[in-house]
Amino acid sequence: MTNSAPAAAIDRAPLPREPRNIGDITPAPPQVLSTLPYDRSEHFSVWKARISSLSDVGLPDGKSLAEGFEVEYMNCNMAEVVFNSGYFGTQTFKCLPRRLRRPAINHWFLFHMRSGEAWFETGERRIHARPGAIFLISLDDDFRGRIRDYDGQLLILPREAFAAAVGDGLDRLSNILLSGSLIELLCDYLRDLETRVVRMSPDELGVAGRATVEMIATCVRPSLDRLEQTGASLESALSRRARIHIQKHLHELDLTPEHLANQLGISRSKLYRAFEDVGGVTGYIQRQRLHAAHAELASNTDKQVQEIAYRYGFNFASDFARAFRREFGYSPREARNRQRR
Repeated sequence: MTNSAPAAAIDRAPLPREPRNIGDITPAPPQVLSTLPYDRSEHFSVWKARISSLSDVGLPDGKSLAEGFEVEYMNCNMAEVVFNSGYFGTQTFKCLPRRLRRPAINHWFLFHMRSGEAWFETGERRIHARPGAIFLISLDDDFRGRIRDYDGQLLILPREAFAAAVGDGLDRLSNILLSGSLIELLCDYLRDLETRVVRMSPDELGVAGRATVEMIATCVRPSLDRLEQTGASLESALSRRARIHIQKHLHELDLTPEHLANQLGISRSKLYRAFEDVGGVTGYIQRQRLHAAHAELASNTDKQVQEIAYRYGFNFASDFARAFRREFGYSPREARNRQRR
């Protein structure tokens, strides 16, 4: 174990269960929590009970309960945040079932790694974190991940503590490896804070907790700004890709949002966001089909209206006629007659 927490200055204590309302606890001096005072076969069940209100944890394949499970870390409640630093054995994480999620456990994990590795997946984001990495995981997201021989800091951040400072900004930064000069400053701050909390009174810990919230919020803002700029650029590129694909496949009956998302390798939610400004992807596909059908009606007088309607995804001529009239203000036959005249 490479835990750099000042364990010699703090009494080692067995693991209690993690309190559910973390942000409501009175600040208290830190203590070292450990699974080691328990029988080896109980190590993991004790740790699982400790963290059960925040995340569902498991052992990696092939790991036996009889082998023991080492966790030893400094825990310090600072009212606004919970500061943990130490060693956490190899384990898996995944979000709690939705029926167990409550506003009272609406938090983020902030990881700052000294050694070990971490892998996390949330939606389309996947990271592989190594020593020196710092990243956030929203416990309200559908996520899964694992850590291997993790030594470092793990802060628990209640959502309400950050609402005024960054709104939902931390959610948008979830599962991204953070970088930049201010992130490096935040890492230095957290390392320094770890050495100082052991000498703080409860009142000082409360003040330091509020300062830590402000420090985190200030240091992640540039990352949030970059993400928004990059997101706008990527969304524009995605919209162009999607529109080109739609135009090429207007005749295919399975041209649906689900099929389009699969073809582009993106989530449906991301696809929907890319078409918000034009009334949605379903409406956009139908409008493009109607305009293509209008052009074909005007240029090809030999084909029946029903044949053209079916070619552009309408099984019934009556459905096609209603949609056509809503779009252009006149019927398909009127469109053909206008062209003939």
